[in-house]
Amino acid sequence: MKVKHLVKLKKKQEAEKSMIDHDNPGHFLEDFMLDSPVCLYKWTWSTIRLWEGTTNSCHRVESDPIPENYADFHNTPKKIADRKKMLAGQWPGGGCEYCRDIERAGGESERTLMNSDPPSKVYPKELDKNRYETSLTPKMVEVYFNNLCNLGCVYCSAEYSTVWEVENKKHKPIIELDHTSDFPLPATNDRQLYLDRVEKHFEWLKENHLHIRRYNVLGGEPFFQPEFERNVDFFLDNPSPDLYFSIFTNLKVKPDKMRRILDKIQLCLDKKHIGKFTMVFSLDCWGPEQEYTRTGLNLQDWETNFNIILDEYPDFNLMIHSTIISLGLPTLPDLLRKVIEWKKKRYIGMSFSIADGRESMHPGIWDNTVMDQFWRLVLDLAPSENRDSLMGLRAVSIQQKENKDLQKELFSTLDQLDVRRNTNWRQTFDLFRKLENAV
Repeated sequence: MKVKHLVKLKKKQEAEKSMIDHDNPGHFLEDFMLDSPVCLYKWTWSTIRLWEGTTNSCHRVESDPIPENYADFHNTPKKIADRKKMLAGQWPGGGCEYCRDIERAGGESERTLMNSDPPSKVYPKELDKNRYETSLTPKMVEVYFNNLCNLGCVYCSAEYSTVWEVENKKHKPIIELDHTSDFPLPATNDRQLYLDRVEKHFEWLKENHLHIRRYNVLGGEPFFQPEFERNVDFFLDNPSPDLYFSIFTNLKVKPDKMRRILDKIQLCLDKKHIGKFTMVFSLDCWGPEQEYTRTGLNLQDWETNFNIILDEYPDFNLMIHSTIISLGLPTLPDLLRKVIEWKKKRYIGMSFSIADGRESMHPGIWDNTVMDQFWRLVLDLAPSENRDSLMGLRAVSIQQKENKDLQKELFSTLDQLDVRRNTNWRQTFDLFRKLENAV
């Protein structure tokens, strides 16, 4: 299949220049005459965490338990109540403050971007009859099968990484973190409960795969999880020609295994069993700093795999998502320079967010006069389509006051991680070593 892909690459004049499908352009609020802070995510999106037994409609907000009737995961009482609050002109809280604060700072939030440039055909069908309907059918679904992962990113937790879970069981808790005493996770307490949820999910997918338009698989690490390959096989057996299928990956996988699974996905595209396929690569900065913050990552191996995908799979849409954390901003420009080089082969999209689950990981904890030099460099190097969103993230960051208590918390967390992992953050982050001496 490799030769076939190389031929396609030569024939392809220009890769798709957006991760968003514009077949159905519009503005969600204008199309249905609704007012802010109504959010299309709340109306059409559901995330499902099968091992944890939770669901939410936007990854920024608090989760609800998956209902006893699995098919009701998009219409929990809290989701319906939040939609009603938004229709009444109220921010519902519970995590929506992330977008609210960016908008109040003058930036473009995930809510405003989603509303103003909605993906194709993702409006719930119920709105055609009643634009105020709050019990809806999801069109965009993403699933976390479990937390099986081969990295231990410093801003992650056992909730999403078995590396963290194993460390937490082996070592004493890191007192600054919230997620070290809640284990074993619900699914590891009852393996059969998790397996039952997986079966219910595939039963739901069997009934609804022709109706959903977006389907994402996250982790943990999908390439590390047998459930992901089962999901690929599902689409080989169940054509979903209008589906936009995406995975989020750290790309730490043996090339042969990666090719075997990606060849199946290519076959899905060739047979028109899916409409489009996107790989979203989690990468936050570059160099030794990235290998530290995404513990277990080898950038040389990562780039080998990435070049295989660039060269051999031209039908795949590619995107890099960067989470901006307190440790990553200084070398984010180095990643952007790499992206400029990779884009000489074909288009690569980018997206950005700020770590918001742990206060010491927020880039706003530092002296703004030190950090803004890096923000400005990021804005100079970033793709033009990302600059509005990055301006919003920068505004949220620099409006915060320097917080030396959170800096001390970060340094303490890193010290404890170094003991666990036999690493040395002070040798890796010379700038932050100097800032530590000033605290």
